[in-house]
Amino acid sequence: MYSIEKIKENYRNFSDEKIRKIALAESKGLRKEVLPILKEEIKRRNLDESMLVWIDAENHTLTELEKRSLIRRIENLKCPSCGLKTTPLRGQKFTTIYSILIWCYINSEELILCIKCGRSKKAKSFLINGLAGWWSKRGFLLTPYTLIKDFINLFFQQKINDKIIADFIERNTGTFRINGMDEESLYYHIEHHNKSQSDR
Repeated sequence: MYSIEKIKENYRNFSDEKIRKIALAESKGLRKEVLPILKEEIKRRNLDESMLVWIDAENHTLTELEKRSLIRRIENLKCPSCGLKTTPLRGQKFTTIYSILIWCYINSEELILCIKCGRSKKAKSFLINGLAGWWSKRGFLLTPYTLIKDFINLFFQQKINDKIIADFIERNTGTFRINGMDEESLYYHIEHHNKSQSDR
């Protein structure tokens, strides 16, 4: 672990672009005593002061009460997949394997969907794995493991949901602090989260 003096020296030598990257993408992972150094460096260089607001928002952790309230709001949003509010939203995990000869593609997604859309996607994933997962050496080994793991996960859906939702909230703390936690904003962020999972 670097001393504070060494960190100050390093930050002084970083380019403006590196300081921007740390402020906007990495400030949450910094030690608390490093944050004032980063903020001071931003001020010293006359960089965009909105980065200071972002650093504060990103590092101002939500209270347990705020998290519980946010989880309830997320559960009661309309589904980003079907657009309906028939069942609560849940964090759900899907693994799909496509393989042929020497090629094997594994797609793992952690999506926030309504229970109905989740069941439909899970059934589709099971079907694809059962039909298209076996046709390579790697797929032949991975498909049974994935099918068994997915079946076992059916008994741990609440635990999986809690983890996915908690990770989603943790990753977006700064955004929630700045943009608010209203329905429209939450829906947009969940939609963006699901799209980024599908595009991987």
